[in-house]
Order: sequence, then C-alpha cells, then structure tokens
Amino acid sequence: MPEIRIGDIAIQAMAGDNLLDTLLAAGQRVPWSCRAGHCQTCLVQTLDGAVPINAVKGLNPEQRESGWVLACQCPVLENMHIKLHDPARDGLGAKLVSTHQATENTLIVRIKPDRPLRFKPGQHMVIWLDEALGRPYSIASLPDEAELTFHLKLHRFGAFSDKIQSLKPEDRIYLGAPGGHFHYDPDWQDKPLLLLAAGTGLAPLQAIARQAFALNHHAPIQLYHWHDKHGCYLEGALRDLAENHPDLTLHLRPGTELAADLTQLRLASRSTLALVCGPPAFVEQVRKPLFMAGLPGRQIIDEAFLSRQT
Repeated sequence: MPEIRIGDIAIQAMAGDNLLDTLLAAGQRVPWSCRAGHCQTCLVQTLDGAVPINAVKGLNPEQRESGWVLACQCPVLENMHIKLHDPARDGLGAKLVSTHQATENTLIVRIKPDRPLRFKPGQHMVIWLDEALGRPYSIASLPDEAELTFHLKLHRFGAFSDKIQSLKPEDRIYLGAPGGHFHYDPDWQDKPLLLLAAGTGLAPLQAIARQAFALNHHAPIQLYHWHDKHGCYLEGALRDLAENHPDLTLHLRPGTELAADLTQLRLASRSTLALVCGPPAFVEQVRKPLFMAGLPGRQIIDEAFLSRQT
C-alpha cells in the first residue's frame, strides 16, 4: 500500500488511487477547480516518487523540472513525498489595480504583477486571492501593456466572485504560471481567422485578434460574440478596433440567435482557422457546424471554461 508523506504526515493510499481525492479524503486543504488537468489550481510538488506523464501534461518545462504535478491527474503508484502549493511562496506576487463591473455578471479586473511576466495573449493563469482560493482565467491583455486584464463571469454566491468584489485597489493577490495552447501563432499571418466566443470567452479571443494585428496579420478576421441580454460588454472597444483594422469583421449577436447563426457560417478559404472559446456546451455545439462547413478538426482550436462556480 503506497504512502504519501507531507512533512511529518503519512497518508495511506491504495495503488492507483487519485492523488487529489486521497489528499482531500485525508483532510488536506488542497484547492481544485476543473478536475480536468486544465486549471492548475491543484498543483503539488513531488520531492521523490514516480510521476505519471498525464500528471505533468500542460505544465511548462520549469514547472516539470521543479517537480510540480497536477494532483487531479496523478494516480498514486508508489510511495510519494510531496509539498503542497503555497501561492505566497510558489506564485508571483501582485496587487489589484481595479475592478469594473461591465455588466450585471461580468467583472473586468486589472492586476499589476510584482515583476514583468512572459506570456502569450489568450493563455490562462490562476488568480489566487488567498492560499486556498484560486481560479483560472484567460489573459485578456497584451505583453506590452503595463497591467494584466481578466474578464470574470460572476457567479451568484460563488466564493471567488464574492471575495474579489470585496477587495480594494492595492490589495495583495498572487498569480500562477501562464499556460495553455490558446494563443496566436505568427505562422498564421496569411490564414483567415474565425473567432467564436460566448460570454467571457471573448476575453482571450479579443486579445488574440489584437495580437494578430500587432504582428501584421494580413488575412481577414471574423469575430463572433454571442452575448446575453446585457449585450456585448466590449462592444465599444471592439468597434474601435474594427474601425482601425478593416480586415476585422464583427458579429455581435444575442445568444438566442446562436443556433441559427451557426447554420449560416461560411469560410473565407479552406485554410481558415477557427478558434472557439466559452462554456463546454457552447464549444461542443460549435464544433459540428464548423466541420459541416468544411473545416477539418485540426483547424479547430478550442478552449472550454471548466471551473467551479462555487
């Protein structure tokens, strides 16, 4: 029976048990959000013991070299000696600059990290409000901007939503490492882009569009945003962007028209790339119409928001 050691604490596990479930059952305060290996809130550091490949999938080389694993994706195969993640020690310190409630359920947050951070617009990172409360959000800003911007969907009675709205400018928070495949590739300069977002899935896609223009993208870009009754929370900024970049076509549509709009999708060319971002049900709903419109699966890149609403 494998043993997991955390300092002086020893926890017994059955071979093959999930590491996160084992730690939680033993009363350890391990944060988690998506349980899909995507959000990186359940990181733990292995000091010895075998590390299955799935437990490090999506982590950057520095994280892997330092022994970090995703507890939700890690089966316990043998004895392990681990250290729990501490955002104040293992993350990047930052301060809250401002929050702005763009709509009833959308909060725009600006954060100033303690030091410059390397990232690609559209990637995601965990925002930690304390040692146990963290959630992953897509980066909505560009690397040359002084502050990091995030667009948060507010959840009624959500612990993270409630706490971040109570914070004041200059309050201390912490950031995880940027990660994820959802970003602009300079090799796409001559490929038409079809950007499809629902809700705050607009956050990474507008950043990708702005980064594309900054890197002299010279093919058409169509950006669709299906919004709720409150309207597109970035309409003004997007229309300004389109006015300055004639290759950008906007489709800001009510969510009630999603199914009808998907039947009308047309590709600019066979080399079109589609980037899709939003809730899992939205991403799943969009994939089939894209395929039926003639887009191979390898040309569809998606990012589904898988996180806790509590």
